[in-house]
Amino acid sequence: MICPWCDSDSVEKISEYGPHLMVYSFICRTCNSPFEVIKR
Repeated sequence: MICPWCDSDSVEKISEYGPHLMVYSFICRTCNSPFEVIKR
């Protein structure tokens, strides 16, 4: 997984379910920005 904000590959999955059941929640360890990824 790559951070959409800083292109770092140092990200951590923080939740199997984000605010919706169809997304994973991640946080970037480099810029500390949270982001969500749609499940496939």
